[in-house]
Amino acid sequence: MKHKEVEWGWMLAVDFFFAGMGGGMLFVAGLLYLINGADSISTLGTFVGIVFIGVGSAFLSLELGRPFQAWRVFMNPKALLTWGAWNMVFVMGAAFIYVALDFTGIAMPGLQTACAVVMLICGLFVATYPGVLLGLHAARPFWTGPGIVVIFLTSSLLTGLAAHDMANYLQLENSNLKNTILGLIFFQLLVWALYLYVKISGNTSRESEAAKALLTGPLSGKFVLAFLVLGNIVPIGLYMMTAASVVTASIAALCILAGSYSMRFVVVKMGEKRTLIIGEKDFMARLPKGDELFLDVLK
Repeated sequence: MKHKEVEWGWMLAVDFFFAGMGGGMLFVAGLLYLINGADSISTLGTFVGIVFIGVGSAFLSLELGRPFQAWRVFMNPKALLTWGAWNMVFVMGAAFIYVALDFTGIAMPGLQTACAVVMLICGLFVATYPGVLLGLHAARPFWTGPGIVVIFLTSSLLTGLAAHDMANYLQLENSNLKNTILGLIFFQLLVWALYLYVKISGNTSRESEAAKALLTGPLSGKFVLAFLVLGNIVPIGLYMMTAASVVTASIAALCILAGSYSMRFVVVKMGEKRTLIIGEKDFMARLPKGDELFLDVLK
C-alpha cells in the first residue's frame, strides 16, 4: 500500500499549546473558585489564561490560511472545529467578566459563580478538543484512537496548573497546587507508557512503526530530552527535592511548559505519515491523468 505524507506547520503545535494551556488554566480557575472561593486562585492566572487562548486562536487562523475569513470557522455547527471556536468565545467572555468583577471589587457573587461554571465546562472542552481532532484521523496511525485525547487533556491540565502555580506565587505569594501538579506529572508518564505500549504491541503494523519511530527516529531527541526529561523528570526533582518558593515553582513551571510544547510539536510532526483510507485508492485511480499540478493538493 502506498503511504501518503502531508506537511503540518509548526503553527498548529503552537495553537494546540496555547489554546490547550489557556483552557486548562480557566478550567482550573473555575474549579478552584467553586470549591474554595476567589482567594484560592490568582486573578493574574485567570487573565493570562484568556490571553493564551487568544494567542492560540490567532495562530490557528494563520495556520488555516486566509485569516480575514476566520469567521467562517463559526458557521458550521456540524464541525468539531466550530464547537471549539464557540467554546473559546464563551470561556474567554466568562473569564473576562470574572476578572473584571474581581479587579474592580464589585460584589456580584452570583454572576462570578455563573462565570466560574462556564469556565469549568467550556475550559474543559477547549483543553480536550485538540486531542479529539487528532484522534478522529483514522488515516494517521500515530494519532488514531482515544488515547491521544487523554494525552492532550492531561497535558493541558498540567500546563494550566503549572502556569497558575507560578501566577499564585507572583500574586498571592503561596500556592496549594504542588501536590496536584506532581500527581498529574506521574499520571502523564503512565499514560504515555501505556499509549506507546499499546501502539507498539497491540495495533496495526503502521501504528507500531510510528510509535517505534518516535523513540528511535529523528524526533526521538525532542521527545526524550525535551519532553520526558525537561518537561517531567526535572520538575519532579524541583518539586520534591527543594523547598517551595517562587524561584523553584517558576523554573519547574517553565520546564513543564517547554516540555509540553515539545510534545505537541512532536505529535503533530508524527501525524505527517498517513495511510490511504478505505476507497481512497480507487478514488485516486479514477482521477483524470495529466492534471497533476491542479490536483497536487490531493497527493
